[in-house]
Amino acid sequence: MLIDNAYITRRIGQLIRDKQEIGQQELTGGMKLNNIKLSFPLWLRNIVFGPFNPFYSVYLQNKAKKKRGKNDVNLASLHPFAVNFFEYYLHNTFALDTEEYFPKEDEATVLNFVDNRLKSIIQGYNLFSLNGEQLAMRKEVEALNKNVSREGDGYALSLNGNKYYLPENTFEEHTYIHEYGLKYLPEYVKEYISGKTFLDVGAYLGDTSIFLQRNYAPDLIYAFEPVSENAKQLTETVKKNSTDKIIVVEKGLGEKEEEVDIYIDPEKLSGSSINSAVSNSRTKKKRIQISTIDNECKDKKVGLIKMDVEGAEYGVIRGALETIKRDKPVLLISIYHTGKDFFEIAPLLKQNVPDYLFRLINLELASPFTEKILVAYPKN
Repeated sequence: MLIDNAYITRRIGQLIRDKQEIGQQELTGGMKLNNIKLSFPLWLRNIVFGPFNPFYSVYLQNKAKKKRGKNDVNLASLHPFAVNFFEYYLHNTFALDTEEYFPKEDEATVLNFVDNRLKSIIQGYNLFSLNGEQLAMRKEVEALNKNVSREGDGYALSLNGNKYYLPENTFEEHTYIHEYGLKYLPEYVKEYISGKTFLDVGAYLGDTSIFLQRNYAPDLIYAFEPVSENAKQLTETVKKNSTDKIIVVEKGLGEKEEEVDIYIDPEKLSGSSINSAVSNSRTKKKRIQISTIDNECKDKKVGLIKMDVEGAEYGVIRGALETIKRDKPVLLISIYHTGKDFFEIAPLLKQNVPDYLFRLINLELASPFTEKILVAYPKN
């Protein structure tokens, strides 16, 4: 499947036609009801179809419930990630051959990734219904949450004989069920990364760091977090989990050594980024020093890099290419924030490490936009 400008143009047209057809069906149904109303005398119409008729009110409520079932999820209109994706389509020429990068089993994930962004910018696509796999995952998430308890000034999760501590209840599906995508890779990958240095780039509170440390036997994990408020809690997470294998680095990473502005949302510290596209009316700007993975890892044998830096991923990878070419680490990279990340990161990696294999893995099944990662790993 070739996803290029022409494909996006055709797909937008098809989605609009599909929505028009559904809209016409709904309009026809509404006209039928209206014709029934008009067949009644005006005085009777006001009684039967009036707002104070409890039976008619119940009918309208049931109709609304039927239209939005309990297993429907909101598809946000003009979601920022969708707007960025559409702007990328308008201003760039691109061509991503999915067969060149992804196995057949990932094709549906790739196409849904694109469709959800296009539906967000087309009027009328307000809801989508969860499928069987998504409903099963919802139950699995509920079961996970039942194993979380309040402990002191934080939270604890008991899972598979391990106990994990966090300052907030952020034991998310992406890590504690999907193992940040690692569970879907061949068995040799676990042995390949064992005993090497891991990088958690955009570590936030350390939820992924502590899971990887307990389950994938790194030598050390360097947890990079440039936001001081997060880094402080991250340090507490490491202390609470009694490990000396996680080193907190209060530093940002990028393409080159420089000072940049980081945009911090006080209400959502996990969304802080050096990408100005994430800024909103709440964000505060702060000047920080940026380093690169290549400069930070000259004397390290890197086995794994997990990266979620809110749309700045492409630049961080550009600043890590020497390390990536030298060590061929397993890469777990968020590519859901921007169109550039989706279309350009995989080709960039393939150009530098031709024998990388790729997956596009959905780490949050019920979400149309978030936690979609590109996984790259070397051939056995």
